[in-house]
Amino acid sequence: HADAWQALWSGGLEVEGRPDVARAINASLYYILSSVREDTPFSLSPGGLPSNAYLGHAFWDCETWMFPPLLLWHPPIARSLLQYRHDRIPQAREKAKSYKPPYDGAMWPWESAFSGVEACPSTAPTGELEQHITGDIAFAARQYYAATDNASWLSSEGYALASGAADFFVSKATIGTDAAGVPHLLHVIPPDEYATCDDSVYTNAVAQIALDFATRAAAVVGEVADPRWANISARLPLLFDAKRQYHPECRQYKRGDTIKQADVVLLAYPLMVEMADAVRDNDLAVYEKVTDANGPAMTWGMHAVGHLEGGDVAKAASLFNRSFANVKPPFAVWTETPTGGATNFLTGAGGYLQAALAGYVGLRLHDDHIRLRPQLIEGATAIAARGLRYRGLGFDVRFDAAELTVTLV
Repeated sequence: HADAWQALWSGGLEVEGRPDVARAINASLYYILSSVREDTPFSLSPGGLPSNAYLGHAFWDCETWMFPPLLLWHPPIARSLLQYRHDRIPQAREKAKSYKPPYDGAMWPWESAFSGVEACPSTAPTGELEQHITGDIAFAARQYYAATDNASWLSSEGYALASGAADFFVSKATIGTDAAGVPHLLHVIPPDEYATCDDSVYTNAVAQIALDFATRAAAVVGEVADPRWANISARLPLLFDAKRQYHPECRQYKRGDTIKQADVVLLAYPLMVEMADAVRDNDLAVYEKVTDANGPAMTWGMHAVGHLEGGDVAKAASLFNRSFANVKPPFAVWTETPTGGATNFLTGAGGYLQAALAGYVGLRLHDDHIRLRPQLIEGATAIAARGLRYRGLGFDVRFDAAELTVTLV
């Protein structure tokens, strides 16, 4: 047991000068690793193994929030999470066919358990309408391929994930009656679960990623890409208010409406949609004012990442400190909201680890390279990210106010 933990703990993040941050980071990584194994291809639920939160079901929480830090520290574990989705493609295809009219491709359930069929209660509309999860799974597959360059995996598992998602979004798209024939994704629930709407900017963006990755993956594995993938991707709208220079959440969104959690701000990170700095800053400003203060724990870390990109260090520090207010003593256990909710909330733990890695270490995973843009956490004297993995190599990063060192291991 001790030897196994020593191997797992080869990857991690050390923060000197901020023991509160260091404690939250160590606890977050520990609790995630305690609920998953590389040789057991099951997913992660928001409450992990210690609790029955959300009945142990898997949501987008796994691929969007817990998967990215595991990918950077433990690629084999990240692969096992994707294998869970790959092994249940037949059930995802059956779910797509169950709609009237039926959809093509693979439509992964909003709530998934052992069987892989939709486990969301029929009384909740999310099971039918929160369809961005299919794009989230394809995006995770793209990230895994970018981090590992594993063409064998792409051929055996990744392409099926990508093409299944792409086929779904092509069949989901409704072609408009205008002369341009613009495709739309209608009647969906976005990450902001207070809304049911058309052309959710997050859902459309992650659908574009799925469609584009399927086209690129086809070329790598020697398959013929469906030309509709690129066609729909190129014309799918990402809503933008040119006058106010920000992204409306969806067609029905009225500026000032309360939202549940980070939604539009996820365009800048993790989706890394290209936009002007001023637009990213406007998105942050607009949605910070209207986000439910009792929403789930991941939101403020993502806002902190955005402000670090924009250079507002003070604002980022304030939101980063706010982002782990849900870590409860004495064992640094996460709660879903500041006042309670699901416990131990691994979604919040994964979001917090991303806020540290993507925000302050400044690590970005691109299709053909990684980027580092380190900044010290307020009050910290040095930060070290150990045991990071990229395409078969291991490396450590350490920086303080004066020097950055990257060491191949």
